[in-house]
Amino acid sequence: MTEELIKLKAELQQELDSEQVNFEKISDLNERLLALDPRAARFTVDAQHIHRLGFELVGKQETALSELIKNAYDADATYIDIEFQDYSKAGGRLIISDDGNGMTEQEIREHWMHLSTSDKENNPLSPFYGRSRAGRKGIGRFAVERLGQQLLLETKKRGETKAIRVHFEWDKQYQSGKLLTQITNILEQFPSPQDEQGTKLIIGNLRDKWTKNDFIQVWKFVLLLQPPFEMPLRYRAPKTETTTYPQDPGFKVRLNGELRHEAVPELSIEKTFLAKRTALIKGWIDAEGNGHFYVRSEVLELEDMQDSEDKYQEVGPLEFEVSYFIYDSKLMPGFSVNTARKFGKKLGGIRVYRDGFRVLPYGESNDDWLQLATIQGNKLVPINHYNFFGHVALTSAENPFMEETASREGLIENDAYKKLRDFIHECLEWAVLRVASSRHSQLQVTPQTTQEALASESSNSTALQKFVNDLPQILKSLPVDTQQVIISGIKEAQAEQSRQKTEQESERRESLKYAEMLRVLASIGISIAVFSHETLGAVNRLRTSLNSLRLLALPVCEKQSELQECFAQVENATNNLNELASYVVTQMDHSGSREKNNVTLYGTIKKFVEQFEDYLKTRGIAYEYHVTPDNLQTAPMHRSEIDSVLFNFMTNALKAMERDNPEKHGIKITATKRDELFAVIRFQDTGKGVSENLRDRIFNPFFTTSAQNQDEIAGPGCGLGLKIVSDIASANRGFVRLSEPETGYGCCFEFGVPISSNQMKIQGL
Repeated sequence: MTEELIKLKAELQQELDSEQVNFEKISDLNERLLALDPRAARFTVDAQHIHRLGFELVGKQETALSELIKNAYDADATYIDIEFQDYSKAGGRLIISDDGNGMTEQEIREHWMHLSTSDKENNPLSPFYGRSRAGRKGIGRFAVERLGQQLLLETKKRGETKAIRVHFEWDKQYQSGKLLTQITNILEQFPSPQDEQGTKLIIGNLRDKWTKNDFIQVWKFVLLLQPPFEMPLRYRAPKTETTTYPQDPGFKVRLNGELRHEAVPELSIEKTFLAKRTALIKGWIDAEGNGHFYVRSEVLELEDMQDSEDKYQEVGPLEFEVSYFIYDSKLMPGFSVNTARKFGKKLGGIRVYRDGFRVLPYGESNDDWLQLATIQGNKLVPINHYNFFGHVALTSAENPFMEETASREGLIENDAYKKLRDFIHECLEWAVLRVASSRHSQLQVTPQTTQEALASESSNSTALQKFVNDLPQILKSLPVDTQQVIISGIKEAQAEQSRQKTEQESERRESLKYAEMLRVLASIGISIAVFSHETLGAVNRLRTSLNSLRLLALPVCEKQSELQECFAQVENATNNLNELASYVVTQMDHSGSREKNNVTLYGTIKKFVEQFEDYLKTRGIAYEYHVTPDNLQTAPMHRSEIDSVLFNFMTNALKAMERDNPEKHGIKITATKRDELFAVIRFQDTGKGVSENLRDRIFNPFFTTSAQNQDEIAGPGCGLGLKIVSDIASANRGFVRLSEPETGYGCCFEFGVPISSNQMKIQGL
């Protein structure tokens, strides 16, 4: 035993035997004794660590404030008052008080003063209302240090006769060079009414000034800290046979004497904003991990549901709800579109709520956490941050892998988080395309020329009505029965005119809507053409560089077989990219000509299959094609139209087979004559086919049943493929329809156009 150890033991024993124990000295002796232990090394914590954690874990003022609000909620408080004093410059004061459960001396020592305590992990439900506790990281004490240099903590349990007070001087006490365990904060007791309870935090010498703009931001943050709309009460603890909880009266936040909607009335979301949504989108994952989508739009008379193709067991059961806005006066009757757009930019976004409280930064304008930018959008389906307003409801009990980071700003981006993001993205993409499909059918578009035509017809109708009204006077000399017959006939003619007017108006509007869609597609086509030409150039440069790299690397590489395999994989990917770009360039070149010619189907289909032969083989897709007779030709049409039909059939087939029959992939393309009048292409695949309830809708624009797909050929579904095929058939006096597939196949599309006049003559027609 060393001389120093003997000395410390004697000092410690003397202090323990003293009538007035000096606890600070005992703490110091204890630390010095532990440091002499020859068998172990122990962590120690510098007192300034409190300050570092305050600024590193709680970097933002609003995050600090939210942690204190969550702590009050966890303590079963029904309200929290936040009062700023002398806040226009640094050095002011902040008083935060609540009517929660309060703390005893033991709870202060064992929980509040215990860093990273596991109390809320061991007791995840609040004791009185059974709330799922939101503040799980134990960083409330760091939040108050972040806000001000001083803290006076006052707290009291209901039924106790005295309250407890603890004073903290963060900057003066918790300085570098001292051990955290050696810092002493004195506990005081003072009288308090027996029926009072709760906690008050008096934060002095505020570190930052608070401006009017800061308070607007705080109100926005507080407004969205808890959902301003009804959420599923999944975060409320269930009642059991042994435990029951009284009805939760809710939780209110008051800032400088005002409730959140009183202070900023224009932020009343439900009344002035949500009521004007274009569509409501919902998604949920059930207990078995199955995903479900739902969309409803009253203004577009749309309601639809679909199940996701994927499984989400890692995520756990959850629900989310999103209001989707298209800022168009025809979809927001009686409301200013500019006002709505400003509101959307201010409050738009899809936020995450865990155990009833918001998780930052999800939903902020600069945080595209759902990768909305990758969803295909156009005039009919605008996709921006401010087009969505909604929430995702998570719970720590049902979504245990959705854990927040230590800084309380974001979830840990593990596999569960990525699956959650993919699920919501897939649902939104599906829903907005449904909205686009419905909007194309119902969107009211009336340019000036149409308005003038309608005005002219209205004038004619008015003149006719005046004539009918004047008839009794004109026909006075005729018998009454004759008058009635003439008037009745004219009224029937008037009714027929009105019916025809309605039909003509509908046809004009449909034509204008379709023209708008074609303009969108044309602009996309130009971009694709430029991209494809640039891609071919890049592929050629890549091949040259790859050959040079092979010549340089192979002679000096020890693992030549592995390197050769890597080169082969890169070459395969490069070839696939080259095939796709070449195909697009070829189609654009064909489309550039306005001249129509007879299309020989055997050569066209053969060329199409050869173009994607490597792609099909790589993915294990069996294929066959037959054309009878070999010289079967269509009536004059654009060659690119047949290619477009085949390409759209193939992309639909690829996605259907992957979704419905991942073990067996096969396609079959045949072309034959039908009734000696039509050349008919049959395209079959091994997917399950189209369900009965969707058969009437698959040729509508923007209607799709496919999920997002990262395949370089199939790509994501945008709901235009079969509409394009239908339009090509109509433009060439042909048809497209679903047909019965052969044995071994699950789906069959038939596309027919007239055969060439020469072949008709050969047949004697």
